[in-house]
Amino acid sequence: MLSALAGLIYFVQNKRKLQTEARLQKRLSEQQQQAARDVLQAEERERRRIATDLHDGVGQLMSAALLSLHEVANDTSVSTSFRPLLERATALVSEGYDEMRSISHQMMPNALLKAGLASSIKEFLEKIEGKQLKIQLDVVGLAERLDEQTETVLYRVIQETVTNVIKHAQATKLSIQLVRDNDGIDATIEDNGIGFETAQIAGGEGIGLKSIFSRIALLNGTVEMDTAPGRGTLVAIHIPA
Repeated sequence: MLSALAGLIYFVQNKRKLQTEARLQKRLSEQQQQAARDVLQAEERERRRIATDLHDGVGQLMSAALLSLHEVANDTSVSTSFRPLLERATALVSEGYDEMRSISHQMMPNALLKAGLASSIKEFLEKIEGKQLKIQLDVVGLAERLDEQTETVLYRVIQETVTNVIKHAQATKLSIQLVRDNDGIDATIEDNGIGFETAQIAGGEGIGLKSIFSRIALLNGTVEMDTAPGRGTLVAIHIPA
């Protein structure tokens, strides 16, 4: 009886120990996820701050400079010998102003704030599509807005993936699908480029790949990549409901 009692006590104590360890592990995991979310939110707040400063601060200064240059250009008393220099200065300031607006928009697109994920992605793709890269976008089930964090994460991930295609894939075709149903959200990005070794995925090479996986993990989602040299790349993302 004493042996049986000792065995029972050991069993109960061991069970309690395992339960305590499981609770601690769960709490640690939740704390790590919350810390990652806090980092992401802080990053997005900083992006918005910088984008606002660029638009409201630098943008207004450059706009005023352009206005002044145009006024000088319209002044008939300005010597003709200075005209080429004036036109050059105006063109440079105008180019800088457009570049500043582009950077500000990429950091925090107005469409994402106003109209949602589908509109912001469409607007982003319209700006990069050209003769060398044809892009097709299909959206299903996104008539209603998603929560802000989900929209931001998906936009950044698709933006990063498309940027990687432009920089490295040498693709001529890019297809993007966004589907929302009762199971959650599925996003696929497929190109006909040169592909790459799958070992790069397993090894976590590249800041871009790490960023994609870490951002989707914050939403308890999954990322799968199917690629090989010479046959393009398919990125499949699923975020559960």
